[in-house]
This record gives sequence, C-alpha cells and structure tokens, in this order.
Amino acid sequence: MNKKLEITDADIQADIEAVGKIPVVESLLEVICRTTGMGFAAIARVTDEKWITCSVRDEIQFGLTPGSELKLETTICHEIRQNGERVIIDHVDEDPDYCNHHTPAMYGFQSYISMPIMRKNGAFFGTLCAIDPKPAKLNNPETIGMFNLFADLISFHLAAVEQLNSTNISLLEERKNTKLKELFNKELATANKQLAEAKKNLQSMVGKLTESEDKLLQAIETGRMGTWSINPNTYEVTMSPFVKDMFGFPLDREISIEEIVDAVDPDYRQMLTDVLGNAFAKHLPSDTEYPITNVITQERKWVKATGKVFLDADGNATEYSGMFMDITERKMDDIRKNDFIGMVSHELKTPLTSLSAYIQMLFAKAQKTEDDFTAGALEKANSQIKKMSAMINGFLNVSRLESGKIQLIKQEFYLDQLLRDVIEETQLTISSHLITLIPCDSFTIVADRDKIANVISNLLSNAIKYSPKGKSIEIRCNVIDGNAQVSVMDEGMGIKQQDVDKLFSRFYRVNNKHTQHISGFGIGLYLCAEIIERHSGKIWVESKSGVGSTFYFALPLKA
Repeated sequence: MNKKLEITDADIQADIEAVGKIPVVESLLEVICRTTGMGFAAIARVTDEKWITCSVRDEIQFGLTPGSELKLETTICHEIRQNGERVIIDHVDEDPDYCNHHTPAMYGFQSYISMPIMRKNGAFFGTLCAIDPKPAKLNNPETIGMFNLFADLISFHLAAVEQLNSTNISLLEERKNTKLKELFNKELATANKQLAEAKKNLQSMVGKLTESEDKLLQAIETGRMGTWSINPNTYEVTMSPFVKDMFGFPLDREISIEEIVDAVDPDYRQMLTDVLGNAFAKHLPSDTEYPITNVITQERKWVKATGKVFLDADGNATEYSGMFMDITERKMDDIRKNDFIGMVSHELKTPLTSLSAYIQMLFAKAQKTEDDFTAGALEKANSQIKKMSAMINGFLNVSRLESGKIQLIKQEFYLDQLLRDVIEETQLTISSHLITLIPCDSFTIVADRDKIANVISNLLSNAIKYSPKGKSIEIRCNVIDGNAQVSVMDEGMGIKQQDVDKLFSRFYRVNNKHTQHISGFGIGLYLCAEIIERHSGKIWVESKSGVGSTFYFALPLKA
C-alpha cells in the first residue's frame, strides 16, 4: 500500500505564496466575475483535511481573504477532491441534486461553479470556484471552457514556479559543495550542464507562459474587454487594440491622456480627471463607468474602467493599469428601463390627481350632510391615494436620478430648523410614536433644502414603519470634524449584518417574517443615498437585530 503523503502547514503556506506569485491571477478572477456576473471568485487549496483560500475577488462581502479557512466538510470542494469532477449549479433552488444540500444553505448562495485544478504530475491541488447569492447561467460551453482554460493556466504557472524554485535550490546546493578546486571544476561542469538543462526548461516554461497569456488575451477579447496602462512618471499610455478601437484611435501610434479625456462625455470629464489625480497622488484604485464618443464614427458607447496602482519596494508608483469593458448594452437596458418607469409613473399621476380631487369634493359634501360613515371611508381612500402618490413620486425620482435629470438647487439654511419642520409635519399625521429632537446648536449648511428634507422624512418614516407602536424615535444633530451629522435612532426590529451592506441599493428590501406585511419597493433608502452622495456627503447605518437601528448622514458645512 502507498504511504499517505502528509501535507504540513508550511507546504500549504508555500502553495498560497506560489499562487500569489502568478501575475495573471487577479485578472483571471476579474474576468470570471465580469463574464459570469458572479460576485465572488477564488482559487482554493484543498487537502484531505483543509480548505484554504489562495487568492480571492470578493464583490459580495463574503468575507474571505488569502489564507482564510473554511471547515472542509462544509464545502462542495471536499466532494470534488474525492471524485475529481467539476460541479456547476445555475440555480440551487431548482437543482434536484443540490436544493437540499447543506453547503448552499450554510453559505447562502444560489449559483455555483467549481473546476478542479490538477498539478502536472496528476496530483489534486484545489479548485477554481465562484459563487453568488443570485442564480446565474453557468452550465454552457463558453463558461465551462473558460474555467477549464483558466484551471490549466493556473496549473502551468504552478509548475513554472515549482521548476524555478527547484532550480534555485539545486544551484545553492551545488555551490555549497565546491570546496576544492578539482571538485569545484568537476561540479562546475555538472552545474553548467544542469544550467543548460534549466535554461532549456525555462525556455519551455516561457513558451508555455506565452501560450497561457495568449489564451488569457483571447478570453479577454471574447468578453469584450481590453487592457490599459499608464506610466505615473511619464504619463505614457498603453492600450490594447480593443480599447483603441472603442475610442476610434489609430492602432499604430501612442495616445495621450488629453485625447482620452476629450473623447469622454463632457459631464464625466471632471470625474475622470479626479480619478486620475487620486490614483497618481494617493495611489487609490478606481472603478468607474462613463460614456465615450468614437472619434471616427461619432458613435456613443458606455464603458467601465477598473484600475489599480502598482508600487515598488520603496512605495513609489510604477504602473497604473487595469481592465476596460464595453457595457453599452447593459447601460442602454438600464436607460430604457428607467425611461419606461418614468413614463408609466408620469402617466399614472394625471388620473390619480383627478381621483384625489373628486374624493376631496365628496369628502366635503359628506361632512356637510353629516354622513360620518361616507366621510370616514373617503378619508381612508384619500390616505391610500397619498401613499400611492408618494410611491409614484419615488419611482419618478429614481428615473430622474438614473437619467441625470435631478438638479440640486443649493441654498444656505438652518439645519436644526429644517429638522423641526419635518418632525412637525410628521406629527400631524402620526401619533403612534414618541418623536424627540435632542437640543442642538443652531448652524447653517449650503445644500438643496427640499431634497435634504426628503432624506430626513424618509429616515423618519422608516423608523416609524419598522418599529412597534408606542416606541420612541430620537433625532440628533451635531457638527463633527467639519461636517453636519444627523442621526435617527429607533427601537425597532433591527437589521442583520448580512443586509446592511445592501440596504442602500436600488429596489433592495429586507425579507423576513417581520417585514413581509410592510409595504414598500426598496427605493426610499436608495434615493436618500443618491441625494447625500450628490452633496458629497456620506450615509450609513448602525444596527443590532432585535434592538433597533440608527441611521446617520453627514454633509459638509460648506458646498
């Protein structure tokens, strides 16, 4: 019987470092996320005892970093190691083999793909996997082929790193044994021979690396993506042919930053200039979306550009580079959807306004005739119309925000007085909760008064909606680090940590037994976040499930 090979923690750490030395790993994981739409991709080292991440791209806050470990028995990779077969799940709830499996239930994903990574000697190294809380179309030749290709590329790179390490170790050993001249000459001849063999092997590995890079470029081009790079010292720009073709630039000459900025939509040029400035001065990464105009065809395209600044050992920037993607189709779908929402919402307002007028007339008539039953029914109907009107206005605001039609009308006003006005308006219709404004200093800010009022009203309305009757709601206002900070604290059901990061996303609602009977479409907090962001402010929440929540927003005192 074969003796079981023991894998030590040092071996696993060496494997993690080997993956970290592969220059294309970050690009591979980004390509996977972009082409599949999944939010988490990773390379995992899987032994018969452990599951450990080697490299991660996490856009869904799953919480893993290189070196993180999951209990092996809780993973599907454990089963893949045993049978050597890939696993692909488009939709967990609809998959007969995995709908009741413990792993999706434990980690909360609906789509999953994992491809085994085999060493060149046939040994099992681990898996290349991706997950997402939403279903995804993965079981198709393109996606499977891409994962097979990337798993092979990783295997090639691991073999190259192993070969280089082995060669270095061999050379060091040879040098230690060269004590005598005669022996040195003999060993030198042997070393030269080994160096020649190593050179031959290295040339072979370089050829394989070149082949793998060609395959990577092919995968990038298939996903309608390209690469770009800027030298932080000379500002020299390098673009792949795909990127130049998107802009309509000649393929046979260098392109300047000024030419790139000129091709960007005027409304987005300052944003792009700020991003470049932050990258060069502060070494900040970037992830932006903006429209460009092809300088030859004058065709307008939407693009997404991600970038990262690479530093040398002394902390100096050596390269600013990243990916460039054509997102025109997705962006146009969003624009058409927002236009449709805006059109429908606008068309609904006219009959709703007429209906409101008729009900108010009937209500006044019922009061004159002292018909209490009809008056009460009409009053309730009018209340429902107001709710519907608020909902339609919310959809209209979403549409305007997405299309850039909402303009800020900034003016100087007292923030504490605005808080008192909003609270007073709320108390006219709500008597179920005790609303308290903690006394604060009187100070002014420069902002759009009506839109900030909408933010305060929305946060106050949510505090009322999601906390039991009779509970207290506390509002505070302070100046902290040059910013005006407002907080709304309730004693409601609270929010689980897994929902906090998504709370300000468009159409996102917390779904549990406490919220299923509470109306809403998940647009209120999204609008609040967009309004605060357009004021160069910040909005966030602190919450504990079963205790309550405190929503904060901060605005600069000066515009």
